[in-house]
Amino acid sequence: MPGPFVELAMLFDEELVEELVTPDVAKFDFWRRQWGQMMETSLWGDIRSHQIGSAGRLRKRILELGEKLRSYGSDRKWIPHPRERIKNCLASGLHLREAMDRVAESMASLEGGESLATLEALWDTLSGSLQEDLGLREARLVALLNQQYGEEQHSEEV
Repeated sequence: MPGPFVELAMLFDEELVEELVTPDVAKFDFWRRQWGQMMETSLWGDIRSHQIGSAGRLRKRILELGEKLRSYGSDRKWIPHPRERIKNCLASGLHLREAMDRVAESMASLEGGESLATLEALWDTLSGSLQEDLGLREARLVALLNQQYGEEQHSEEV
């Protein structure tokens, strides 16, 4: 008789879980390029603020965003249980959202410079695309977890 973890793992469609926890390669490459352009513009571009240290804080937060983005797109095949892969993906999505909020906060403190419009356009494109992906992926992952919990409750009642 298989143990309880084997039984729970079998309730998930492995291919569906893998599809849901792995971002589309083309999207991930796009995000990576956008992030790189943001980092370059924030470092070498002409951006200004009346608050001392705003540009440095922004660069730090963009770097943190890149770290969270990398985590969001990481391979999760090393995690043995599908439920844990789903939870890891949801957690990395939450961390990415928090990093995006911090970048948005820093972007709001900028007041001018020749590169500001470019930086804002890059940010709008990146954040919009990420928000769309995060929302869709989270909804599908939560639905999959809820479906599994429903199946567990149904099997316990029988």
